[in-house]
Order: sequence, then structure tokens, then C-alpha cells
Amino acid sequence: MTADHYDIGYITINIFPDEVLLEIFAFCLYRRGNEEIWQTLVHVCRRWRSIVFGSPLSLNLRIICTDKTYNEALDIWPAFPIIVLMDNFNNGDLEDNLLAAFKHRDRIGEINVHNVADDALDELPLVMEDPFPALTVLDIRSAIYFGLGLEPPFLPDSFLGGSAPSLRSLYLQAIGYRALPKLLSSAPGLFRLHLVHIPDRCIPLEEMVDSLSSLTRLEQLQLSFDFGPCSDHASRRPPPLTRTVLPVLTSFAFSGAGEYLDHLFARTHFPLLKDVDITFRPPVIFDVSQLSRFIGHTEAFDEAQMRFNDDFVEVTLSSLKGATDGTSLKLTIRCRDSVWQLQFLSRGGPLLFPFVNINYVESSARGDGSGRLWAGNVETRWRTVFQLFTAVENLYLSKGLAEYVIFALQEHADEQGVVTEVLPALQNIFIERLESFKSGLVQGAIGKFVAARELSGRPVTVQHWSRRWKVDG
Repeated sequence: MTADHYDIGYITINIFPDEVLLEIFAFCLYRRGNEEIWQTLVHVCRRWRSIVFGSPLSLNLRIICTDKTYNEALDIWPAFPIIVLMDNFNNGDLEDNLLAAFKHRDRIGEINVHNVADDALDELPLVMEDPFPALTVLDIRSAIYFGLGLEPPFLPDSFLGGSAPSLRSLYLQAIGYRALPKLLSSAPGLFRLHLVHIPDRCIPLEEMVDSLSSLTRLEQLQLSFDFGPCSDHASRRPPPLTRTVLPVLTSFAFSGAGEYLDHLFARTHFPLLKDVDITFRPPVIFDVSQLSRFIGHTEAFDEAQMRFNDDFVEVTLSSLKGATDGTSLKLTIRCRDSVWQLQFLSRGGPLLFPFVNINYVESSARGDGSGRLWAGNVETRWRTVFQLFTAVENLYLSKGLAEYVIFALQEHADEQGVVTEVLPALQNIFIERLESFKSGLVQGAIGKFVAARELSGRPVTVQHWSRRWKVDG
């Protein structure tokens, strides 16, 4: 006789043991933005309240303080760590609620202040002059728009008392802080450092390198200098005999004057570096060959993705077959002058690309007509690009640039003997939305190049490409 499903009865969550409920609670609190869910859980029943308050470390219990937080919240709950959140912070916003939070500086673990008005940075340091011994995350972002050429606000040297021994993550955006090297030297546990749109003159190179030498746990480093040209921070002194080693750094991003980067690389060593993202602005004063010392798998790169735009040209090197264990290198030159863009590619090519066995290239631009700098005088511009990739076998072209590249290849097909010198290893061209090219000129250019390669004994096949798939070269 089979049991009727009505005889099974009801199962409630309270049948679970405490350790299972604790795992469920931890899952609920795991995502960013759910930090205050525990306050709902403790109101369900006495048992849940006991479980939550009995495991404050496992659940990472914290109190969120904003300008809308009631003062009583700091007194009602146990002395859990405090997170301070301020957005669109203006002068006069340090009302009673926030002032009450800053009085518990020994409990404050995170401070996030975004869109800070210039005058507000005169007020914020007044409540942050003393050290915050429990502070692990500091994120301050100025609202100033650096593109207008305005001077960024500066933090005083007395900020945080010049010490943050528990700091693990630091993010400063469009803010100057001359005492930063001292602060970094006091934070040996720092693993994430982002200095974005920082005035370059406020951080002398030698001081910056010296402060990095103590950050042996640093995993992510971003340096972005956007206020003015490279100044006297790039010392003319020869690099030291022994370089500063950042033993666990895996991610490095840089934007600014190449001279600063040149000197930084000459003084530092990153043995585990995997993810590199470098953006230059002309003039580019940087020895690109230095990158091969920091990316140990350059010879295993077999994929290059290229983007051309009116404002930048970008090259990303990686591996389709996983030979580099996830290592990638992205180089960008930002300018509206295709001559500078070409000079960047031609300078980098002889130094970097011989280490690369490229068999995949994607050239793309936005579909709104961007990349017009690369539309005229196609033979000169694209020949420089083609010369970088003598080993390319598969060429993927977005619709935005396919027409320009095809006409450039046609120009080479008109020159006796040159057709085999341009992309000599090329076997396949994949064109996004190939069927949309109704123009007889485009179809004729494709046919002319394909015919010339056929006669040369190095045939090339042209196929449709959908971004949903990619041929493994």
C-alpha cells in the first residue's frame, strides 16, 4: 500500500540544526548590499537571534552608517564593526548621524565617500585626523571632472594620523595626498591599491617605489595620472642595483606618462604578474621591450584583439589555448591623431610582437561610424598594422572596419609580389555580417584579393562571422 501524500506532513525550517541555519544566514549575507539583513533575521525569533549574535565573525556582522542612520542604531546593537557610506557628499553633510559614527573610530572598518564636492574635503579630514585602527577599506572619490583642467582637492598630511595598520584596500580618485607614501608604508597588509586620476606631481617616483617595497601582500595595483604633464618625479638617477619586488602582484593597470612607467619598471619586479592594462597618451616615452620581462609568457600569446577608434587604438594579447595560464596584456594609445596611433604601433611592433605567434586578430570599432581616422589613405595606415602580424592565420573583422581593411588588402593585390608579403600566413578571413555588404565595390575588392592570393599559391578563404562563435586557430 502506497503512502498518501497528505500523510507526509509539513516540514519547517526550524527542524534544521543551528549549524545549517548559520550556513543559510551566511549565504543571505554574502552579497554586497545585504550587510543589514541580519537585523531582520534577529527579529524572527529568539533562536535565530541567538544564532546570529553567537557568530558575529562568521556572519561578518556590521552596522551601516549614512547621513540617514539614526543615532540610536549605534547604541541598540552590540559593538559590531561600522561601515560609513556617503554619496554626493557636500560641505555641511557631516550631520549628527555621521558625527556620531566617527566618534567610534576604533570600530570603523570601512569608509566609502563618493562624489565628494571640492569644499567638502575641507570638512571630512576634520573628523579623520586621528588613526582608525580597525579601518580595512578606504574609498574616497572626488566629484571633480579632471577633463576640465581643474586642480584636484588635496588631503592634508595629518589625514588618518598618517597611519592605517589594518588597511587592506585603498581607492583614491581625483584626490591629491602628498603623505600617501607614508600611509602606504604603515599598511603592510594592503592587497588592493587604486590611485585614479591622481596629480602626478604629488607622488615623487622614488617615494612611491619605497612605499611599495613594504607591500608584500599587494595583489592589485592601479596608477592613473591625469592632471598635467610628467614633471620632476621621473628622476634622472640610474636605477638601483636591486629592484623592489612585489611577490604576489598579479594585476597592474597604468594610465599616464610613459616616462613614469619606464622608471617604475626599471625599479620594480613583479614575478607573478598576469593581467596588464597600460594606457598611454602622446608623446609615448616608454621602452615597450621592458614588458617582456614582466610578462613571462609573451612567446605563448596566440591571440590579438585590436580596436580602432577616433580616440584610441588598443591591442590586447592573450592565449586562445590557455598556454599563458590566463595572462593578458592590453596596450592603448589615446589620441585623436592617427599618425600618433601609427607611431605607437610601429614603435611597439618591432620590440614586442616578435615574441608573439599570433593566429587570431579581431579589428573592431563602434558601429556608429567611429574609426573614421582609419578610413582614408587606407594603404599607408593598414600596411603598418599588417606588418605587425606576419604569423596571423585567422583574421576576424567587425562590420565597422571590414570595408576599410578589405580595400586596403585590395590595394596590396594591385602590387606585383606584395600580395604575398602582406599577412603571408593568412588562411581565413571571417567578416561579421558578410551578407550585408551589397556593394559591388566591396565584393569586387574581396574577389580581387582572394584571386591574387590563389595565383600566388597562398589561398585565402573568406567566410561569414557571427560573434557567437569563433574558430580555434
